[in-house]
Amino acid sequence: MKRISLTCYFILLLAPFAQPELTVAGDQPSDFTQPDFPAVGVPINNRVQADRPVHADLSNFADVAWILPISSSRLSPGPVTPRSLKMPGLQPCFLVGGDPQSLTWLRQRAAELHEMGAAGLAVEVADNEALARIRAAAPDITILPVNGNDIATRLQIEHYPVLITATSLEQ
Repeated sequence: MKRISLTCYFILLLAPFAQPELTVAGDQPSDFTQPDFPAVGVPINNRVQADRPVHADLSNFADVAWILPISSSRLSPGPVTPRSLKMPGLQPCFLVGGDPQSLTWLRQRAAELHEMGAAGLAVEVADNEALARIRAAAPDITILPVNGNDIATRLQIEHYPVLITATSLEQ
Protein backbone atom coordinates (compact mmCIF):
# COMPACT_ATOMS: atom_id res chain seq x y z
CA MET A 1 0.00 0.00 0.00
CA LYS A 2 1.38 3.37 -1.01
CA ARG A 3 1.61 6.10 1.51
CA ILE A 4 0.03 9.43 0.75
CA SER A 5 2.15 12.31 1.86
CA LEU A 6 0.77 14.47 4.62
CA THR A 7 0.47 17.50 2.26
CA CYS A 8 -1.63 15.58 -0.28
CA TYR A 9 -3.82 14.29 2.51
CA PHE A 10 -4.57 17.83 3.75
CA ILE A 11 -5.24 19.08 0.20
CA LEU A 12 -7.77 16.30 -0.33
CA LEU A 13 -9.29 16.96 3.06
CA LEU A 14 -9.68 20.72 2.52
CA ALA A 15 -10.69 20.67 -1.18
CA PRO A 16 -14.48 20.59 -0.53
CA PHE A 17 -14.18 23.74 1.57
CA ALA A 18 -12.32 25.66 -1.16
CA GLN A 19 -15.36 25.87 -3.43
CA PRO A 20 -17.17 29.23 -3.58
CA GLU A 21 -20.44 29.60 -1.74
CA LEU A 22 -23.58 29.47 -3.89
CA THR A 23 -25.55 32.67 -4.28
CA VAL A 24 -29.32 32.33 -4.67
CA ALA A 25 -31.19 35.02 -6.62
CA GLY A 26 -34.30 34.89 -4.46
CA ASP A 27 -34.12 33.24 -1.09
CA GLN A 28 -37.61 34.37 -0.15
CA PRO A 29 -40.77 34.27 -2.28
CA SER A 30 -41.15 38.02 -1.75
CA ASP A 31 -37.80 38.61 -3.48
CA PHE A 32 -39.37 37.82 -6.83
CA THR A 33 -41.97 40.53 -6.47
CA GLN A 34 -39.46 43.28 -5.84
CA PRO A 35 -38.67 45.55 -8.80
CA ASP A 36 -35.03 44.49 -9.07
CA PHE A 37 -35.20 44.25 -12.83
CA PRO A 38 -36.53 47.21 -14.82
CA ALA A 39 -39.58 46.23 -16.85
CA VAL A 40 -39.83 49.15 -19.22
CA GLY A 41 -43.57 49.69 -19.29
CA VAL A 42 -44.45 45.99 -19.55
CA PRO A 43 -47.54 45.01 -17.58
CA ILE A 44 -46.90 42.43 -14.86
CA ASN A 45 -49.34 39.96 -16.41
CA ASN A 46 -47.79 40.47 -19.89
CA ARG A 47 -51.19 41.22 -21.35
CA VAL A 48 -51.67 44.06 -23.80
CA GLN A 49 -55.05 45.62 -24.39
CA ALA A 50 -56.18 44.61 -27.86
CA ASP A 51 -58.01 47.88 -28.53
CA ARG A 52 -54.83 49.99 -28.23
CA PRO A 53 -51.89 49.73 -30.62
CA VAL A 54 -48.54 49.30 -28.95
CA HIS A 55 -45.84 51.64 -30.21
CA ALA A 56 -42.32 50.37 -29.76
CA ASP A 57 -39.85 52.85 -28.31
CA LEU A 58 -36.84 52.28 -30.49
CA SER A 59 -35.18 55.63 -29.77
CA ASN A 60 -32.05 53.83 -28.55
CA PHE A 61 -31.47 52.69 -32.12
CA ALA A 62 -31.41 56.16 -33.67
CA ASP A 63 -27.83 55.84 -34.96
CA VAL A 64 -27.95 53.03 -37.50
CA ALA A 65 -25.31 54.29 -39.92
CA TRP A 66 -23.05 51.37 -39.04
CA ILE A 67 -25.49 48.88 -40.60
CA LEU A 68 -25.95 50.69 -43.93
CA PRO A 69 -26.19 49.88 -46.76
CA ILE A 70 -28.97 47.30 -46.46
CA SER A 71 -29.87 45.17 -49.44
CA SER A 72 -32.43 42.36 -49.47
CA SER A 73 -31.69 40.20 -52.50
CA ARG A 74 -35.00 38.31 -52.31
CA LEU A 75 -37.13 41.45 -52.38
CA SER A 76 -37.71 44.15 -54.97
CA PRO A 77 -40.26 46.92 -55.54
CA GLY A 78 -43.41 45.66 -57.21
CA PRO A 79 -47.03 44.63 -56.85
CA VAL A 80 -48.11 42.40 -53.96
CA THR A 81 -51.09 40.09 -54.26
CA PRO A 82 -53.19 40.43 -51.11
CA ARG A 83 -53.82 37.26 -49.12
CA SER A 84 -55.01 36.22 -45.71
CA LEU A 85 -52.67 35.09 -42.94
CA LYS A 86 -53.24 33.21 -39.71
CA MET A 87 -50.59 34.56 -37.38
CA PRO A 88 -52.37 35.40 -34.11
CA GLY A 89 -50.49 37.81 -31.90
CA LEU A 90 -48.34 39.26 -34.67
CA GLN A 91 -47.92 43.01 -34.32
CA PRO A 92 -48.45 44.82 -37.64
CA CYS A 93 -45.30 45.64 -39.59
CA PHE A 94 -44.47 46.87 -43.04
CA LEU A 95 -41.58 46.55 -45.46
CA VAL A 96 -40.45 49.47 -47.61
CA GLY A 97 -37.45 50.56 -49.60
CA GLY A 98 -35.98 53.83 -50.76
CA ASP A 99 -37.62 53.59 -54.19
CA PRO A 100 -40.29 56.08 -55.38
CA GLN A 101 -43.11 53.48 -55.17
CA SER A 102 -42.31 52.76 -51.49
CA LEU A 103 -42.05 56.44 -50.59
CA THR A 104 -45.40 57.23 -52.22
CA TRP A 105 -47.05 54.21 -50.51
CA LEU A 106 -45.58 55.25 -47.18
CA ARG A 107 -46.78 58.87 -47.48
CA GLN A 108 -50.30 57.72 -48.40
CA ARG A 109 -50.60 55.19 -45.55
CA ALA A 110 -48.54 56.89 -42.81
CA ALA A 111 -51.53 57.89 -40.67
CA GLU A 112 -53.10 54.43 -40.91
CA LEU A 113 -49.78 52.71 -40.13
CA HIS A 114 -49.21 54.95 -37.11
CA GLU A 115 -52.75 54.37 -35.85
CA MET A 116 -52.34 50.59 -35.92
CA GLY A 117 -48.89 50.77 -34.31
CA ALA A 118 -47.11 49.13 -37.24
CA ALA A 119 -43.35 48.67 -37.06
CA GLY A 120 -41.43 49.96 -40.07
CA LEU A 121 -38.70 47.88 -41.68
CA ALA A 122 -36.63 49.41 -44.46
CA VAL A 123 -35.35 46.46 -46.49
CA GLU A 124 -33.47 48.37 -49.20
CA VAL A 125 -31.48 51.39 -48.04
CA ALA A 126 -28.40 52.68 -49.82
CA ASP A 127 -27.15 55.27 -47.31
CA ASN A 128 -28.09 57.72 -44.57
CA GLU A 129 -29.76 60.08 -47.03
CA ALA A 130 -32.01 57.29 -48.35
CA LEU A 131 -32.96 56.32 -44.79
CA ALA A 132 -33.72 59.97 -44.01
CA ARG A 133 -36.06 60.16 -47.05
CA ILE A 134 -37.87 56.99 -45.95
CA ARG A 135 -38.27 58.28 -42.38
CA ALA A 136 -39.42 61.71 -43.63
CA ALA A 137 -42.27 60.04 -45.55
CA ALA A 138 -43.72 58.84 -42.20
CA PRO A 139 -42.23 61.07 -39.48
CA ASP A 140 -44.31 59.66 -36.59
CA ILE A 141 -43.23 56.06 -37.19
CA THR A 142 -39.92 54.48 -36.23
CA ILE A 143 -38.43 52.78 -39.28
CA LEU A 144 -35.33 50.64 -38.93
CA PRO A 145 -33.12 49.23 -41.68
CA VAL A 146 -33.10 45.42 -41.72
CA ASN A 147 -32.36 42.65 -44.17
CA GLY A 148 -35.74 41.32 -45.27
CA ASN A 149 -34.63 38.03 -46.85
CA ASP A 150 -35.76 35.89 -43.92
CA ILE A 151 -39.18 37.57 -43.81
CA ALA A 152 -39.51 37.18 -47.59
CA THR A 153 -38.72 33.48 -47.40
CA ARG A 154 -41.01 32.76 -44.47
CA LEU A 155 -43.98 34.70 -45.87
CA GLN A 156 -43.26 33.81 -49.51
CA ILE A 157 -43.22 37.38 -50.74
CA GLU A 158 -41.07 38.87 -53.46
CA HIS A 159 -42.04 42.53 -53.47
CA TYR A 160 -42.50 45.58 -51.30
CA PRO A 161 -44.01 47.88 -50.09
CA VAL A 162 -46.16 45.50 -48.08
CA LEU A 163 -48.18 45.61 -44.87
CA ILE A 164 -48.15 42.45 -42.78
CA THR A 165 -50.74 41.94 -40.04
CA ALA A 166 -51.91 38.95 -38.04
CA THR A 167 -54.71 38.36 -40.55
CA SER A 168 -53.49 39.67 -43.89
CA LEU A 169 -50.69 40.57 -46.22
CA GLU A 170 -51.50 43.53 -48.47
CA GLN A 171 -50.11 46.47 -50.38
